[in-house]
Amino acid sequence: MLYASRRVRLRPGALGDDKLIGIGARPGFPRGLWLIAQENHWIMTAFGYGGEHHPPTDEQGYLAFVATVAPADVLTAIRESQPLTEIVTHSFPANQRRRYERLKRVPDGLLVLGDAISSFNPLYGQGMSVAALEAITLRRCLELREQPLAQRFFRAAGKIVTPARGMAVGGDLALPEVQGHRPLMLRITNAYVERLLRVAERDPIVAQAFGDVSDLLAPAQEVLRPRILLRVLRGNLRRHGTATEPRTASETYVAR
Repeated sequence: MLYASRRVRLRPGALGDDKLIGIGARPGFPRGLWLIAQENHWIMTAFGYGGEHHPPTDEQGYLAFVATVAPADVLTAIRESQPLTEIVTHSFPANQRRRYERLKRVPDGLLVLGDAISSFNPLYGQGMSVAALEAITLRRCLELREQPLAQRFFRAAGKIVTPARGMAVGGDLALPEVQGHRPLMLRITNAYVERLLRVAERDPIVAQAFGDVSDLLAPAQEVLRPRILLRVLRGNLRRHGTATEPRTASETYVAR
């Protein structure tokens, strides 16, 4: 996967009150775009899975790539924007996890956090959240003053990493263009998430539940509670027979 980013200054009011716009990858079209408002500028990131969908880094090619992704109003805002930096790239080959909690012996004085334990596709915005939760966990382990510290911390950190990594890997593997093993439970989970996101487009309660889980503010079980399951079921029954494109966990997001 390749990201190509730059800072831009949009015309005041070009996107109304929106502060963050995400157009995510979908099956058959694994590319997307993020626009994130900063203090006096925006960060624009185009991305794509696989060499065929990597964003170019020359001006003309970059804008042509963005034009294949952005809706008309967003594209107009980008074309009227002022570039503030050059286009820079970042490559992310794969999600990784190192299972320190399985070590029988940890070198004295060694503790690792964040990406040193597990690194996720930056698209999902979980890396810093996981690192922060690990820092809180480390503080609690230090307050308990129980030994061995490293083993205690790594076991607790593993419980933070597992659900976050599951969401990142599951989101990537929802795209057939991404190589990887897809066990039955993952296929079932992604099928449910696809239906949940269809309902979340119009149901604020379902959208809030999914947002809380994806932002690591609530456990994954939140979107499996009976009240959410029922709303997902009802929402999909109402849409039965309506042609819709499959969704992924990253496909569309707008924040104000």
